[in-house]
Amino acid sequence: MQDRPAIGYVVEVDGGNVSLNLLDQHRGQMAAHRSGVSEVTDVGGMLGVDGGHKLLVLRISGLNFAEPKEVHRISYRQPKITDEPLRHLTGNVIGWIELVGDGLRFRADNLVTPALGAEAFPLSEAEIHSILGGTDPTGPITLGTEFRTGNRVKVGLNTLLAQHVAVLGSSGQGKSCFTAAILQQIAHMPRARVVIFDINGEYDRAFRKSEEAIRNEDLSCRLEGALYRHTAIGAPVDGSNSLRIPYYALGRQGLHRMLLPSERTQRPALSFAIDRLRNVEWHEAERGASLLGEPVTLFDDCRPLGDAAAALAAIEQLRAGATPEANEWPPMAAVAALVAESHSLTQGRQRPERNAFLYGNVSPLITRIHRLLDDEMLQAVLDVSGGPPFSGATPLSWEAEAEHLVKEVFGDSTTPWRVHVVNLRQVPQDLAPLVLGSLLELYAHILFRRGQGNSPATLLVLEEAHHYLRPIAEQSDSIGSALAYERLAKEGRKFGLSLWVSTQRPTEVSSTVLSQCGTWMAFRLTSDQDLRVISTACEWANPQEVKRIAGLPRQHAVLLGGSVSLPTCVLAPTANPRTRSEDAFFDAWQDQD
Repeated sequence: MQDRPAIGYVVEVDGGNVSLNLLDQHRGQMAAHRSGVSEVTDVGGMLGVDGGHKLLVLRISGLNFAEPKEVHRISYRQPKITDEPLRHLTGNVIGWIELVGDGLRFRADNLVTPALGAEAFPLSEAEIHSILGGTDPTGPITLGTEFRTGNRVKVGLNTLLAQHVAVLGSSGQGKSCFTAAILQQIAHMPRARVVIFDINGEYDRAFRKSEEAIRNEDLSCRLEGALYRHTAIGAPVDGSNSLRIPYYALGRQGLHRMLLPSERTQRPALSFAIDRLRNVEWHEAERGASLLGEPVTLFDDCRPLGDAAAALAAIEQLRAGATPEANEWPPMAAVAALVAESHSLTQGRQRPERNAFLYGNVSPLITRIHRLLDDEMLQAVLDVSGGPPFSGATPLSWEAEAEHLVKEVFGDSTTPWRVHVVNLRQVPQDLAPLVLGSLLELYAHILFRRGQGNSPATLLVLEEAHHYLRPIAEQSDSIGSALAYERLAKEGRKFGLSLWVSTQRPTEVSSTVLSQCGTWMAFRLTSDQDLRVISTACEWANPQEVKRIAGLPRQHAVLLGGSVSLPTCVLAPTANPRTRSEDAFFDAWQDQD
């Protein structure tokens, strides 16, 4: 520190709070030294404090004048007390800088304290960069530029992705643009694997070559050939592939998440129905199911008339596994018939009967199935008609169908693409929790079944996560069906999965998912409830930093977590090209025709 003059000295240490007296000769906000010019009296700024073999870093929290009571320093001149008040700085020690090899390294530590009388100095640009440049200043990913100094905040891939990422902010503050800018950096890495749940269909544009190329009507992709894949769930859009999800490919896990059965009665009946679908055929004219080649005996309406004995015999054959298997999957309506008959058929006093009381236990589940079958918007994205196996595998197996669907959406070690944009624009908003929750439930099942080390490291970007990562009420009887995304957040990293959770309403996202995130990029949020979520779920958030979030300008964010040594306000990078998420241009209303 000999190359720069001291600007003050420590006069009080109260726990983590430190007070400095500024020297009389320092009267400005700036201090010049051999390494440049530094701000030294700005709230939020930083100073170095002599700590012997360490350079302690003090973050300024307040400024004040204080009437002089005594002289703290001895000078060669005759000391005297003037009427001019002393100027104080207050702050907190946030860590220390050490020399490692040829470079500087900052270590966060709020327990270390300086000695009384220790001198304070302005920090050099290199020292500030070691604090604000991220935990890995040579990392390949640029998260933004620190708004005070303009230093780039960089981070390594493991540091950023190993503990999941949360990107929060109100609509129009820059979340999607920031996400696209980071993905554009990742996409050119030779072994990248990114899956994007694109709720609004806006990310395909971000993987064109550039804004200039788009203006010149060049819409070719920045990634060559098979390295990029764009799939629309439903009808094809913007030149994408299309995928209508076969209902049977969702398997037990996905259909349980979609239909949300109660634990005690509906779940066992639904599991039986899913496991025996391959042993029945559907008769549309009679609206009933049967064993292969036999008359219709299985219905979903608990009809008092009809041969209950034949239906019970068919169910018992299914339970015994003594029935042949079909070559095609029946329509989803067969699920309702199997649920109803497997639960309501019983041996009466004189003969088999359909018990209305038992049927009442599963009738809500049957109603949900019918409601989905009647929803034309759902049928646009979900194929409920049955048919040949989606995977092409025989004999019929929902496990094989599930594995094939997961490969189509999330890929495996053999898929060639680096980036897969899954366009979900056609999925109705009210059904998004069901459809997307089912996909995540199925993915969790397959991922965990494969085991550790058997799936490629994958970044799963969950845009507008409040639509489908909603917390489930504790009193819900179906809570066990809706926790796949929480398991992915808690255990997915062991299986090579990183989540990138983006939302404008943190209060509507599962707190378990948010609490597992290691890096937080918080754009402007004004709701007290949303800010409270950050305070409770993010261990790095202190009240002072959370208050700053409500007043951030557009495209600025507070970066917290393992990617930075301390909470840092950054200007987010701009994607080129941007996502299709610009504001509406209302000034055009003034234009003449």
